[in-house]
Amino acid sequence: MRMQLFQEKVGTILIVDDEVKNVQVVGTMLSAFGYDFMIAQDGEQALQRVESQVPDLVLLDIQMPGMDGFETCKAFGQLDYMADVPIIFLSANNEKNYIVKALESGGVDYVTKPFNKAELLARVRTHMELKLVRDERKLLQRNTDRFLEIMAHDLKNWVGSANFSAKLLKGMDGLPGKAPEIADTIEDSTGHALDFIGEFLRSARDARTEVELNEESIDLRDLCLKAVSLIEADAVRKKIKVECLTCDETVTVRSDKKSLQRILDNLLTNAVKFSPESKTVTLDLTDNPIKIVIRDEGPGFTAEDMEKLFKPYERLSAKPTGGEISTGLGLSIVKQLCDRLDIRISVESSGAGQGAQFTLRFGDQLGA
Repeated sequence: MRMQLFQEKVGTILIVDDEVKNVQVVGTMLSAFGYDFMIAQDGEQALQRVESQVPDLVLLDIQMPGMDGFETCKAFGQLDYMADVPIIFLSANNEKNYIVKALESGGVDYVTKPFNKAELLARVRTHMELKLVRDERKLLQRNTDRFLEIMAHDLKNWVGSANFSAKLLKGMDGLPGKAPEIADTIEDSTGHALDFIGEFLRSARDARTEVELNEESIDLRDLCLKAVSLIEADAVRKKIKVECLTCDETVTVRSDKKSLQRILDNLLTNAVKFSPESKTVTLDLTDNPIKIVIRDEGPGFTAEDMEKLFKPYERLSAKPTGGEISTGLGLSIVKQLCDRLDIRISVESSGAGQGAQFTLRFGDQLGA
């Protein structure tokens, strides 16, 4: 009697191959090492299989009746629930252009037939372990974000109670000694804490929520002018001049308007937030190539800042110059939105104290 090497199943693998012998060989090997497997004889059947059960990995043949392996792999890529499932191609063709095409269509690896069982098993194990690590990291990130959000909500209640108590205390007559001054301090400190918590919760929600994109024709010139007008009140308060330099003609792109507004709002808000008084923030829109450049005369970024610029919750060396709130999420949200909208964002800074420049390049103009 054959001894089973593992008592517990260690994952489910979908084998997509129209050759019964190949399925039998691969299935027997996987079973011996504790893997469950599903079978599909062509691309259409494979798509039906994953509707009922999402596998942990796919072994995909290329030459099949109907949809070939390349088409099947691309079809898997259109399914949200298959986005993180690694696909290994199995093929008798070892030509480089086939291998390249397989990887470009979404595969993570390519094994040629007749395959060595030990090699195939090693590839399967490697990609299963990598997927497990990715899944664990995503779960950890979700749990961490959820924990932080719950803590922020609880803190908001606790700090809100302290703030309200300070207000009540200030309204009482005959407070002794420095009690009125202490009540002022408590109200001021808890007020700033509430502002920070509120901003954190809004930023965390924006970072977590993937808004459905609505592509439409957008007048960038009009959008830039509106974005600058929305930041002017904060700029005036800090005696900062905001300039909007645009070409005379309409500049049109196809994109999602709300997401573009969020990008410009975040970048302009940051520029004003971190700029000292009497400095200038400039938004410059050009149409050949189409790009938006936002410059400030603030503290700029150190080399260490540049390495973690778009990472969430990272605190950079610069501090807001007017007591504003900073959660460390704004630029990470900007980067996520730019990636979704096919906008390339780049940053230039000569170093601390030298200001910064953010450049947004759009769609077909990415190579410019």
